[in-house]
Amino acid sequence: MTGAILFIGVVLFLGQVFASLFEKTRLPDVLPLMILGMIMGPISGLIRPEMFGQAGQIFTTLALIVVLFQSGIEFKILSLRGAMGSGLLLTTVAFGLITLVIAWLTRLILGIPQIYALIIGSIVADNSTAVITPLLDKLNISDKTKAILFLEANVTGVYSIVLALALMGVAVQGGRLSAQGVGLEVLRSFGLGIAFSVVAGLFWMRILNRVRGLENAVSLTFAFVLLVYSVSEYIGGDGAIATLVFGVVAGNIRLIKRLWLKNLKFETLAFNQGEKGFFEEVEFIFKTLFFVYMGICMHIGKTHLVLLGLFFALVKLLVRTPCVNWCTSKALRRSDCAVMLAMCPNGLVSAVLAAMIAQQLDGNGKVIPDVIYSVIFFSVILSSLMSFRIEKGGLRWIGSNFFSRHAQQEPVPAPQAAVAETASAEQTPCASADTSAPH
Repeated sequence: MTGAILFIGVVLFLGQVFASLFEKTRLPDVLPLMILGMIMGPISGLIRPEMFGQAGQIFTTLALIVVLFQSGIEFKILSLRGAMGSGLLLTTVAFGLITLVIAWLTRLILGIPQIYALIIGSIVADNSTAVITPLLDKLNISDKTKAILFLEANVTGVYSIVLALALMGVAVQGGRLSAQGVGLEVLRSFGLGIAFSVVAGLFWMRILNRVRGLENAVSLTFAFVLLVYSVSEYIGGDGAIATLVFGVVAGNIRLIKRLWLKNLKFETLAFNQGEKGFFEEVEFIFKTLFFVYMGICMHIGKTHLVLLGLFFALVKLLVRTPCVNWCTSKALRRSDCAVMLAMCPNGLVSAVLAAMIAQQLDGNGKVIPDVIYSVIFFSVILSSLMSFRIEKGGLRWIGSNFFSRHAQQEPVPAPQAAVAETASAEQTPCASADTSAPH
């Protein structure tokens, strides 16, 4: 017991160290945490997944609840407005194509049932907000590019959760894969979960001011989140979707009240910074422990699955290339397009979904976490290295060869066009840099 407590303390301490080192190394903390887990698990054999027993499944479910709720809080409905056109188009087209291509390749290579292959495809198509957001803060790209990438990371997470859980529901019930079957499953379980979570969200945000007057008020909100998940499951809804929607309602309650609930005569409150900070800390704890747990659960001996993860990470970049090229405005710089191509790492949502789905499925479903964990590992490495090289002026061949329809520099405003035509070659890059610098 003492050793387990020591292990948790050391892991949490190292998680903070790895997060701090990102500022200097540009290496997301996901990688060292996974490597630490692999060293303690499959490499040295000190810890085996079987040692966790039922606690491992409970931990995975709690991690999913925390991640979904925090994702819902951070998802801002107004963010859809900033890049609604090209951003939503890129998100939808890229997610759909990546899901289908990865599913086809999975079925071709592994020979598993189509529904399992589609589950893997829908999870691989996700992009991690937790990995992308800190990387964007370090890159010199336009505000519009940042808005598109932020929108894509948030929406693909929702797409991935909804589709993967819907497919899992069909697979668990042994149903035959069909558009009608998936649609009915979504309407039944998701509909109940969404309806219940919306009512629960409005109720809780209405009484939030009274809750704040109690001791341990913030932890009461977390307890209510667990109740939303559990009750939704008991009434036949989908607890994961209910948790996500509850977070969206809580994070956007003032906008929802102003736009759609004007006639309701009650006051609603939003979470304050202290409450948001609490959930961020809880997410950090679960994220840190889960990525180490994920490394422990990886089967490094299955070399073909590890290599398959690398292959899928490269395929994801390849499929994403024409999507970025044709779904975005020609006014975007080629260097920005190259960054958009690189920003597609998988992360915590993919990991937790893979682990939870594998617990629900038998046989061929057990291969899902091995493939997804490998995809996460290599996609984070590729995204980090590519973004770093692009920022330093490297990989220009990507923009020249794959994004030739896009501008080589920021478009010059109309009033300055005549002046720019006579400007010297040295002045042009400066003007471009000034217009593209983030605010």
